[in-house]
Amino acid sequence: MKISSEVNRKGASDYIRNGFIPANKKRESVSCLLEFAYDDWCISRVAQQLGYEQDAETYFNRSLSYINVFDGETKFFRGKRSDGNWESPFNPFAPGRSYTEATAWQYRYFVPHDVNGMVQLFGGENEFEAAVDELFAAEERVDGEMADITGMIGQYVQGNEPSHHMAYLYNYVGAPWKTQYWTRRILKELYQPTPDGLSGNEDCGQMSAWYILSSLGIYPLCPGSNQFLLTTPLFEKAEIGLANGKRLIITANDPERNIYINKVILNGHIIENNYITYTQLMEGGELTFELSDEPNRERGTSPETFPASLTTEKVISIPYTTKDLYLFQNEIEVTLGTATEGAQIYYTLDGTEPDKNALLYRGPFKISNSTLIKAKAFKEGYTPSNTFSIDATKARFRKALHREEREQGVVYTYHEGVFSSVADLLKSKVVKKGKLRSPSIEHAERENHFGFTFQGLLWVPEDGVYDFMTQSDDGSVLFIGNELVVDNDGSHAAITASGSIALEKGFHAYQLIYFQDYEGKSLRWGCRLKHNGDFQQIPDENLFIDNSTTINP
Repeated sequence: MKISSEVNRKGASDYIRNGFIPANKKRESVSCLLEFAYDDWCISRVAQQLGYEQDAETYFNRSLSYINVFDGETKFFRGKRSDGNWESPFNPFAPGRSYTEATAWQYRYFVPHDVNGMVQLFGGENEFEAAVDELFAAEERVDGEMADITGMIGQYVQGNEPSHHMAYLYNYVGAPWKTQYWTRRILKELYQPTPDGLSGNEDCGQMSAWYILSSLGIYPLCPGSNQFLLTTPLFEKAEIGLANGKRLIITANDPERNIYINKVILNGHIIENNYITYTQLMEGGELTFELSDEPNRERGTSPETFPASLTTEKVISIPYTTKDLYLFQNEIEVTLGTATEGAQIYYTLDGTEPDKNALLYRGPFKISNSTLIKAKAFKEGYTPSNTFSIDATKARFRKALHREEREQGVVYTYHEGVFSSVADLLKSKVVKKGKLRSPSIEHAERENHFGFTFQGLLWVPEDGVYDFMTQSDDGSVLFIGNELVVDNDGSHAAITASGSIALEKGFHAYQLIYFQDYEGKSLRWGCRLKHNGDFQQIPDENLFIDNSTTINP
């Protein structure tokens, strides 16, 4: 496990070294980090059982890395760039480069090993309960294309695994009747006795496993713990043959009409908790659910009845800033905050670790030079927050090129082959080359496995900090001069990536590289002044050819 956990796949080396995966360097950075954190908790548990205390501590600490990509302002896990600023623009309804087959909604609550720690990030139990309510109440929409986002109730997605634990999260905040309500709706609405009755890909049995376990009234939200969270059974009686030869009989009174739990009894003993353990289940016997058609708002509401979490205490939510501090001009106002009500924030501007001897945050402050800002929050009776760190970077403008002889258009090269990255394409032979009015993949001579490079001069109408974007299926990258501005590399569906650069008015050399792997194909690029409205397609009249300019990324 140790060896496999440290193989540098999908940004693992950055995760181990820095506690997060830079979204500007690796796609699926948020999804991979959250899954790495859970994996590391599992490894910590095994190491503890084997008596390897140092390994247990190392992996325990790594499993808390999910905190580093939580944005306390939006209360979503977000892609974080190398400088500590968030990827932008941020649209939680859109499939993005930072997530795997999902939007930010479907990874908003993915910390199965430390739900209480996640609850603290949201500001506490009430705030977290409201956030899960929001999941089911949100508009049922996807801003873009993603085949795996299916079986929706609001932004809950039964058709893909990252959502499967979410209806059970109410058991951690004293509202188990909401778990009972939503699991019943999912069982009834998103499973049908038809050939296409599953709401998503079966994926090695997970869709069916969720149905079976939830219909029995027990669900292992956090594999690696010994707890099964409780919900209302779907059947009046179910009998399970256990591996130890014993039998477990689960009974419920009129579950078709009664969807709420009033009492749970195992072999004559009342189960007060919102969970039952593996050890208890393996005793066999009879597990009885006494149900009602009205929620029992007294049962399972006290913290001692909640399932286990890695974090047991109250912890202050990590501080945040309210704006992007990358490439500011002249000066910028910095606003800090935390989701924990009543907490005080202390900060430093020299890169040192903040404590209560640091500057006390009393309101927005201004900086006029590049600065490393660190912040930490404190409150009586709470564990201090993790340290927040961000590079505020003052813009340095890239000099424009002076070109007298030019013509409108773009130079392209066309390639064919099986590519999984831009680097693969650049190693391949050029099939043909020529000139176009603007970058376009319409001239591809096959449906799959091809690529293009487009290069030339881009006219920038005024000094400014510009955001550039590509939206592509599959991979694309954009260089301005020799600087990688947009990294949308890799084989993937149509997703958007963006980046920023400070440019003087005038001509700037660029290279746009695209490859198609299989199935869909698309390419779009655009720009805007930083955070100023929507991205606009770059006009053809701003694209020029200069044969003396060569770009070597």
